Amino acid sequence: MKGPPKEALLAAVMGGLFFAIPARAINLDEFERHDYALTSSSRAWSLGPASRLRLFLDIYNVTDFYDFESNDTPGFVDGTWLADTVRPTATILWDERYRIQLGAVARRGYGEKKGFGSVDPWLQLLWQPAKPVSVILGNLDIPHYYLPAILLPLNYVRDQATETGVQLLHRRENWYDDLYFNYRLQDTPEHNEKFDLGFVHRNFLWEFLRLDYQSHWIHEGGTLNPHPFDTLNEIASAAGLGAQLHPLPFCIIGARWAYLHSHRRVDSSNPALVEHVNGDGHYYEVFTRINRFKFGYAYWRSHRYSHEGGDPWFTLGRLQLVTARWDVILGRDFNVQLGYTGYFPGNDNPGISRLLMSAIHLQVAWQFSIPIHEWSTPAAAPEGQPIPARWDEGL
Repeated sequence: MKGPPKEALLAAVMGGLFFAIPARAINLDEFERHDYALTSSSRAWSLGPASRLRLFLDIYNVTDFYDFESNDTPGFVDGTWLADTVRPTATILWDERYRIQLGAVARRGYGEKKGFGSVDPWLQLLWQPAKPVSVILGNLDIPHYYLPAILLPLNYVRDQATETGVQLLHRRENWYDDLYFNYRLQDTPEHNEKFDLGFVHRNFLWEFLRLDYQSHWIHEGGTLNPHPFDTLNEIASAAGLGAQLHPLPFCIIGARWAYLHSHRRVDSSNPALVEHVNGDGHYYEVFTRINRFKFGYAYWRSHRYSHEGGDPWFTLGRLQLVTARWDVILGRDFNVQLGYTGYFPGNDNPGISRLLMSAIHLQVAWQFSIPIHEWSTPAAAPEGQPIPARWDEGL
């Protein structure tokens, strides 16, 4: 397997510069939670004099409804998806640093003849070496909060409900980092080895200035078996700035800009398969949020930009988007998100319909926990002390 391209190394270095130094059923954007009147736990971060273990039965379920109407635009298709992703797990909390989950994750697409389209094991080890940092092995915490041009949330419903590998999460108020390695395919005669390396960083400075950096590298290649091409490397990165103000306690107004760069390189002994393509784009957005409602307008201008897994509408040279979203957040137990996006393709694309394209996404996420048992060593706290609340509620 050939080494990574220079663009991949640059993306990794930039990600390391931004990364300053968790498993969640709720798919709402965690970084935006500071905009809501929610309080976080104030429990002290400390370990008792002895090991304490608690066993829970956890049930997570996310229902997603997507509807796309492309108005018969050439190259784009209409589609409707309705699916449940359910995850029952046995969860062990070990002191306040380790969480072990063992169970299954199943996706049931409505209308499928066989009921559950996919059923996969769920095995995750989460370690918190310090309060804001989580290290995850096994099944990763998804979704990763990319711009749709880099990774479309629909992919988690339609294509892949789980990811496996290694992940680092660092989350504080006004700061979010997600660095992960997702190993997707082993090298076999049928296909190349395939993995993802991703990084998402967001933070606020002085409560109003926002900094963003995102990078997603997809690699295919293997030396154990012959394949049509040797290696494929596809990288998309985004860096941007934003600002927002709170003119009223219940209102936010803001704007942001991001520059995106895409790179696709295919190396092969067959000259017909060799491909080196670079693209870029600029994304501008203004928005306002009134309580739980968010409204926005965005303008996209690009040249040869494309990325596997990204929203295909962002391959167009010019695009205008109108968005609306309504969130209902009731802690970690129940959440509803309803979003609408209207796409207006630019007039510099011959053959592209200029009428409105639309996408609707409704998501309902809920979970519940049943305490099963608690046990500890003889040196634990005196008998009769109340059972402490779950330390992983914020993950």
